Amino acid sequence: SNNELSGTLPPTIGNFSNLVGLNLKGNRFSGSIPPQIGNLQPLMWIDLSSNNFSGKIPELPGIRFMYISHNMLQGAFPVFPSTIIDFLASNNRLSGPIDSSICNSSLVSLDLSNNMLFGQIPSCLPSSSKYLRMLNLGSNDLVGSIPANFSKCDQLQDLDLSYNQLEGIVPRSL
Repeated sequence: SNNELSGTLPPTIGNFSNLVGLNLKGNRFSGSIPPQIGNLQPLMWIDLSSNNFSGKIPELPGIRFMYISHNMLQGAFPVFPSTIIDFLASNNRLSGPIDSSICNSSLVSLDLSNNMLFGQIPSCLPSSSKYLRMLNLGSNDLVGSIPANFSKCDQLQDLDLSYNQLEGIVPRSL
């Protein structure tokens, strides 16, 4: 991480069949993240933050920790594997509603701030994510009310919903 590497990631990255972790944070990579990276079945964590990646987020079936903040990734919100624990994707160009696949019992940290997400906060998020400690959905275009069932997130330590179009009463559980 934190070098001056540039260019695109080659599709052959998918050939490293024993790769468990990949850290390419803080470089100058550009272009799409090759979909072949999804072939890396043992891959548990990936950090591609602070590059210039564009295009869609590829499917990573068994990923647990995914850090892709500060890129130019775009497109609809991805469908998440049930294994995801940390997903940090702030400061990209992700758009569309937040997919309910993010609602799982393993989730600990979710940062989707500074994107172009719209729609409502999935009501299943607080009730199904009992280990959720950090949730940052700030600076998007989310609407509706804050789900009342945040009381089920008794591990929650950091919540940022600022700079959205949320309305209504703040739930007592907060």
